[in-house]
Amino acid sequence: MLVLAMLQAAVAGPVMEKPRTPVPACGTAAADGSLVVCGQGQEAFRLRPLPDRFTADPSALPKAETGIFGGRTKLAAEAEQAGVGGFTSNRAMVRLKTPF
Repeated sequence: MLVLAMLQAAVAGPVMEKPRTPVPACGTAAADGSLVVCGQGQEAFRLRPLPDRFTADPSALPKAETGIFGGRTKLAAEAEQAGVGGFTSNRAMVRLKTPF
């Protein structure tokens, strides 16, 4: 019986919307003397996470890679981003690729 009483108390009804008060336009004073703060969001200035790996895009720069030692061995430079202990590690990698 106690369990049913606790379950009944845990059930909430629909959330009522807050009544919206009209917001005065920027540069005007509110009727009740409160401050009107105007501004734009900063979303355009936020940095986005890098993708896991570089994907070829026709408009992107070509891959930074060159052949050395007769063209069979390749030297490439890449940028990577990885999580290290809860922090983001941005790093530049130089890779030496040789067939064997």
